[in-house]
Amino acid sequence: MAAQVEQLAFVLHRRPYRETSLLVTFFTEQHGKQNAIIKGVRSASKSAQAKQAWLQPFQGVQIRWREKALVAQDLIALYHFEPASMRFPLMGESNLCGLYLNELLYRVLYPSIESNELFQAYQQSLYDLAIASSRNAQAWALRQFEYALLTELGVALDLSQDYYDSPISAEKRYLFHLELGLFPEPFTQTTEGVIVSGHCLQQFADQQYCEACLKEWKTLFRYCLAPFLGKQPIQARALFQAGI
Repeated sequence: MAAQVEQLAFVLHRRPYRETSLLVTFFTEQHGKQNAIIKGVRSASKSAQAKQAWLQPFQGVQIRWREKALVAQDLIALYHFEPASMRFPLMGESNLCGLYLNELLYRVLYPSIESNELFQAYQQSLYDLAIASSRNAQAWALRQFEYALLTELGVALDLSQDYYDSPISAEKRYLFHLELGLFPEPFTQTTEGVIVSGHCLQQFADQQYCEACLKEWKTLFRYCLAPFLGKQPIQARALFQAGI
Protein backbone atom coordinates (compact mmCIF):
# COMPACT_ATOMS: atom_id res chain seq x y z
CA MET A 1 0.00 0.00 0.00
CA ALA A 2 1.32 3.45 -0.93
CA ALA A 3 2.43 5.61 1.99
CA GLN A 4 1.07 9.14 2.16
CA VAL A 5 3.61 11.93 2.57
CA GLU A 6 3.00 15.59 3.38
CA GLN A 7 5.79 18.16 3.20
CA LEU A 8 6.43 21.88 3.21
CA ALA A 9 8.10 22.59 -0.13
CA PHE A 10 9.44 25.39 -2.31
CA VAL A 11 9.42 25.46 -6.11
CA LEU A 12 12.92 25.32 -7.56
CA HIS A 13 12.01 25.03 -11.23
CA ARG A 14 8.96 24.60 -13.44
CA ARG A 15 8.36 24.16 -17.15
CA PRO A 16 5.39 23.42 -19.40
CA TYR A 17 4.46 19.79 -19.87
CA ARG A 18 2.11 18.82 -22.68
CA GLU A 19 -0.80 21.18 -23.26
CA THR A 20 -2.10 22.12 -19.83
CA SER A 21 0.34 20.70 -17.28
CA LEU A 22 3.59 21.68 -15.55
CA LEU A 23 6.66 19.66 -14.62
CA VAL A 24 7.67 21.12 -11.25
CA THR A 25 10.78 20.47 -9.17
CA PHE A 26 10.23 21.00 -5.43
CA PHE A 27 12.68 21.26 -2.55
CA THR A 28 11.31 19.58 0.57
CA GLU A 29 12.67 19.28 4.10
CA GLN A 30 12.71 15.54 4.66
CA HIS A 31 12.63 14.23 1.09
CA GLY A 32 14.98 16.69 -0.63
CA LYS A 33 14.44 17.41 -4.30
CA GLN A 34 11.27 15.96 -5.83
CA ASN A 35 9.76 16.17 -9.33
CA ALA A 36 6.05 16.12 -10.03
CA ILE A 37 3.72 16.57 -12.98
CA ILE A 38 0.84 18.86 -12.07
CA LYS A 39 -2.00 18.49 -14.50
CA GLY A 40 -4.49 21.08 -15.70
CA VAL A 41 -2.87 24.19 -14.18
CA ARG A 42 -2.18 25.88 -17.52
CA SER A 43 -5.80 26.02 -18.64
CA ALA A 44 -7.80 29.26 -18.82
CA SER A 45 -10.03 28.50 -15.84
CA LYS A 46 -9.82 30.70 -12.74
CA SER A 47 -9.13 27.66 -10.58
CA ALA A 48 -6.17 26.63 -12.73
CA GLN A 49 -4.79 30.16 -12.79
CA ALA A 50 -5.04 30.39 -9.00
CA LYS A 51 -3.22 27.09 -8.54
CA GLN A 52 -0.50 28.12 -10.96
CA ALA A 53 -0.01 31.31 -8.93
CA TRP A 54 0.75 29.17 -5.87
CA LEU A 55 3.65 27.56 -7.75
CA GLN A 56 5.92 30.61 -7.62
CA PRO A 57 9.49 30.78 -6.28
CA PHE A 58 9.87 31.53 -2.57
CA GLN A 59 6.22 30.71 -1.80
CA GLY A 60 5.91 27.80 0.61
CA VAL A 61 3.58 25.05 -0.59
CA GLN A 62 2.14 22.13 1.34
CA ILE A 63 2.30 19.14 -0.98
CA ARG A 64 1.02 15.60 -0.56
CA TRP A 65 1.90 12.50 -2.52
CA ARG A 66 1.76 8.73 -2.35
CA GLU A 67 5.08 6.96 -2.07
CA LYS A 68 5.32 3.29 -2.95
CA ALA A 69 7.70 1.26 -0.82
CA LEU A 70 10.81 -0.19 -2.47
CA VAL A 71 10.08 1.54 -5.79
CA ALA A 72 12.50 4.11 -7.18
CA GLN A 73 10.50 7.08 -8.44
CA ASP A 74 11.67 9.86 -10.74
CA LEU A 75 8.25 11.50 -10.37
CA ILE A 76 6.13 11.65 -7.24
CA ALA A 77 2.38 11.08 -7.55
CA LEU A 78 1.26 14.47 -6.24
CA TYR A 79 -2.44 14.51 -5.40
CA HIS A 80 -2.83 17.73 -3.39
CA PHE A 81 -1.07 21.06 -2.93
CA GLU A 82 -1.97 24.36 -1.33
CA PRO A 83 -0.14 27.57 -0.37
CA ALA A 84 1.52 27.63 3.05
CA SER A 85 1.91 30.65 5.30
CA MET A 86 5.69 30.59 4.73
CA ARG A 87 6.50 33.13 2.01
CA PHE A 88 9.51 35.31 1.22
CA PRO A 89 8.69 38.41 -0.86
CA LEU A 90 12.00 38.97 -2.65
CA MET A 91 12.20 42.07 -4.82
CA GLY A 92 14.67 43.37 -7.39
CA GLU A 93 18.20 42.06 -7.04
CA SER A 94 17.26 40.03 -3.97
CA ASN A 95 14.84 38.13 -6.21
CA LEU A 96 17.69 37.36 -8.63
CA CYS A 97 19.81 36.16 -5.72
CA GLY A 98 17.00 33.85 -4.64
CA LEU A 99 16.76 32.46 -8.17
CA TYR A 100 20.50 31.80 -7.98
CA LEU A 101 19.96 29.68 -4.85
CA ASN A 102 17.16 27.81 -6.61
CA GLU A 103 19.35 27.15 -9.63
CA LEU A 104 22.14 25.76 -7.45
CA LEU A 105 19.77 23.36 -5.69
CA TYR A 106 18.08 22.33 -8.94
CA ARG A 107 21.38 21.52 -10.62
CA VAL A 108 23.49 19.89 -7.91
CA LEU A 109 21.11 18.00 -5.59
CA TYR A 110 20.28 14.35 -6.19
CA PRO A 111 16.55 13.51 -5.86
CA SER A 112 15.04 12.11 -2.67
CA ILE A 113 18.02 12.81 -0.38
CA GLU A 114 16.98 14.03 3.08
CA SER A 115 18.48 17.46 3.74
CA ASN A 116 16.91 19.01 6.83
CA GLU A 117 19.82 21.32 7.67
CA LEU A 118 20.12 22.56 4.10
CA PHE A 119 16.37 23.19 3.98
CA GLN A 120 16.67 25.35 7.11
CA ALA A 121 19.70 27.15 5.65
CA TYR A 122 17.69 27.82 2.48
CA GLN A 123 14.83 29.43 4.40
CA GLN A 124 17.28 31.49 6.47
CA SER A 125 18.99 32.69 3.30
CA LEU A 126 15.67 33.72 1.74
CA TYR A 127 14.85 35.66 4.91
CA ASP A 128 18.28 37.33 4.88
CA LEU A 129 17.80 38.30 1.23
CA ALA A 130 14.34 39.67 1.95
CA ILE A 131 15.76 42.11 4.54
CA ALA A 132 19.05 42.84 2.75
CA SER A 133 19.53 46.55 2.11
CA SER A 134 22.66 46.36 -0.05
CA ARG A 135 24.52 44.15 -2.51
CA ASN A 136 27.07 43.40 0.17
CA ALA A 137 24.34 42.09 2.48
CA GLN A 138 23.01 39.97 -0.39
CA ALA A 139 26.51 38.61 -1.09
CA TRP A 140 26.98 37.66 2.57
CA ALA A 141 23.71 35.71 2.52
CA LEU A 142 24.76 33.88 -0.65
CA ARG A 143 28.17 32.92 0.69
CA GLN A 144 26.65 31.44 3.84
CA PHE A 145 24.24 29.37 1.78
CA GLU A 146 26.98 28.20 -0.59
CA TYR A 147 28.95 26.99 2.43
CA ALA A 148 25.91 25.09 3.74
CA LEU A 149 25.37 23.55 0.29
CA LEU A 150 29.00 22.48 -0.03
CA THR A 151 28.81 20.89 3.41
CA GLU A 152 25.71 18.97 2.27
CA LEU A 153 27.61 17.83 -0.83
CA GLY A 154 30.41 16.45 1.32
CA VAL A 155 33.10 19.04 0.60
CA ALA A 156 35.43 19.22 3.60
CA LEU A 157 35.80 22.95 4.20
CA ASP A 158 37.77 23.12 7.43
CA LEU A 159 38.71 26.80 7.55
CA SER A 160 40.28 26.63 11.01
CA GLN A 161 43.46 24.66 10.21
CA ASP A 162 45.74 23.94 7.26
CA TYR A 163 46.92 20.74 5.59
CA TYR A 164 49.57 20.29 8.29
CA ASP A 165 46.99 20.61 11.13
CA SER A 166 48.37 24.03 12.09
CA PRO A 167 45.91 26.79 13.07
CA ILE A 168 45.13 29.35 10.39
CA SER A 169 47.18 32.52 10.80
CA ALA A 170 45.62 35.88 9.90
CA GLU A 171 49.01 37.10 8.65
CA LYS A 172 49.49 34.33 6.06
CA ARG A 173 48.02 33.54 2.66
CA TYR A 174 46.74 30.06 1.84
CA LEU A 175 46.16 28.03 -1.30
CA PHE A 176 42.94 26.02 -1.08
CA HIS A 177 42.91 22.74 -3.00
CA LEU A 178 39.47 21.13 -3.25
CA GLU A 179 40.68 17.65 -2.28
CA LEU A 180 43.69 18.41 -0.09
CA GLY A 181 42.69 21.52 1.83
CA LEU A 182 44.69 24.63 2.76
CA PHE A 183 48.40 25.08 2.16
CA PRO A 184 50.30 28.05 3.65
CA GLU A 185 52.83 30.04 1.65
CA PRO A 186 55.17 29.12 0.08
CA PHE A 187 52.98 26.85 -2.04
CA THR A 188 55.32 23.92 -2.62
CA GLN A 189 52.87 21.01 -2.50
CA THR A 190 50.55 22.16 -5.31
CA THR A 191 49.75 25.19 -7.46
CA GLU A 192 46.17 24.12 -8.18
CA GLY A 193 43.43 25.98 -6.33
CA VAL A 194 42.61 29.51 -5.19
CA ILE A 195 44.48 31.83 -2.86
CA VAL A 196 42.71 33.17 0.24
CA SER A 197 44.06 35.28 3.08
CA GLY A 198 44.20 33.78 6.54
CA HIS A 199 42.26 36.76 7.86
CA CYS A 200 39.31 36.05 5.55
CA LEU A 201 39.39 32.35 6.41
CA GLN A 202 39.22 33.18 10.10
CA GLN A 203 36.41 35.66 9.59
CA PHE A 204 34.24 33.16 7.74
CA ALA A 205 35.05 30.33 10.16
CA ASP A 206 33.81 32.61 12.97
CA GLN A 207 30.77 33.69 10.87
CA GLN A 208 31.94 37.30 11.07
CA TYR A 209 30.86 39.58 8.24
CA CYS A 210 33.77 41.40 6.61
CA GLU A 211 33.21 43.61 3.59
CA ALA A 212 36.87 43.40 2.58
CA CYS A 213 36.61 39.59 2.39
CA LEU A 214 33.53 39.35 0.15
CA LYS A 215 35.54 39.04 -3.06
CA GLU A 216 37.84 36.34 -1.68
CA TRP A 217 34.91 34.35 -0.29
CA LYS A 218 33.12 34.53 -3.65
CA THR A 219 36.23 33.27 -5.47
CA LEU A 220 36.70 30.43 -2.97
CA PHE A 221 33.14 29.13 -3.13
CA ARG A 222 32.87 29.46 -6.92
CA TYR A 223 35.98 27.30 -7.17
CA CYS A 224 34.45 24.72 -4.82
CA LEU A 225 31.11 24.60 -6.64
CA ALA A 226 32.56 24.45 -10.16
CA PRO A 227 33.01 20.64 -10.30
CA PHE A 228 29.36 20.13 -9.35
CA LEU A 229 28.01 22.65 -11.85
CA GLY A 230 30.07 21.69 -14.89
CA LYS A 231 30.58 24.00 -17.84
CA GLN A 232 27.00 25.24 -18.17
CA PRO A 233 26.88 28.84 -16.88
CA ILE A 234 24.59 29.95 -14.07
CA GLN A 235 21.66 31.73 -15.72
CA ALA A 236 20.76 33.85 -12.68
CA ARG A 237 24.35 35.03 -12.35
CA ALA A 238 24.29 36.35 -15.92
CA LEU A 239 21.58 38.82 -14.91
CA PHE A 240 24.10 40.70 -12.79
CA GLN A 241 26.64 42.65 -14.83
CA ALA A 242 29.10 42.66 -11.94
CA GLY A 243 28.30 39.10 -10.83
CA ILE A 244 26.81 37.94 -7.55
